[in-house]
Amino acid sequence: MNVRIQVNCLSTRWLVPGLILLSLFFGGVAGCTPASTPPVNQATPTLVTMPSPTPAAPVEATLPSGWESYESQGQCGYAIDHPSDMRGASQGTYSWILSPATGASGEAVPNFVYVSVIPDGFQGEVGEVYNYDPAAAETLLTLQVGEGKSLHDNPAVAQGFTYTRLPDTTLGNQSAQMYENTQPWEFPPGTKEIRYLLQANGCTYLIGGYIDTTGSAQSGAMDEERFHQIMATFRLRS
Repeated sequence: MNVRIQVNCLSTRWLVPGLILLSLFFGGVAGCTPASTPPVNQATPTLVTMPSPTPAAPVEATLPSGWESYESQGQCGYAIDHPSDMRGASQGTYSWILSPATGASGEAVPNFVYVSVIPDGFQGEVGEVYNYDPAAAETLLTLQVGEGKSLHDNPAVAQGFTYTRLPDTTLGNQSAQMYENTQPWEFPPGTKEIRYLLQANGCTYLIGGYIDTTGSAQSGAMDEERFHQIMATFRLRS
């Protein structure tokens, strides 16, 4: 016997529950479109990458108003900036002295900055390079931080040549040893010397200054703040 089953998709009230289940099991009766659940979107989430911050451009140091620059060439080349009311002058082949411009010709200025350079293997005589004595430099280099010692054997003048090593510092992007002499020989009372020793580019750099510690308003006086401002501009030339 042929059994014809007609399914009205709009009215299924008379369908036997078994037939409905059977029809669903085989994919539905002809002419009907089975209901379907919208597929779940399982696409992998897009990873959002935050842009890396752009490194800040290095800040170039700018000279204070009224400052000038001095550059020394050669193997032991360096550069240093200074106020325009100070004047630099060569002291022989290896040294440069920066003094306040007092305007008085021949006037002795007790406060000034000096830079001396000594190439490795230097064979010159003592006194040829300002403030440089090989034996004295060797003594300074062997001092421990906080240790003081005179560079002169004569007890009568020993105090005027006594240096105390201070904590190391950075000068011209190089590590430098730092020393202090609170009573430099033949300088007026209230004068202090700060001295640096650094070695780079096959050279020894001896840098320092004689500073007024009394707060004097005397023409040509250089206090410690101005001295350190000048030292902060020192840089080596490759």
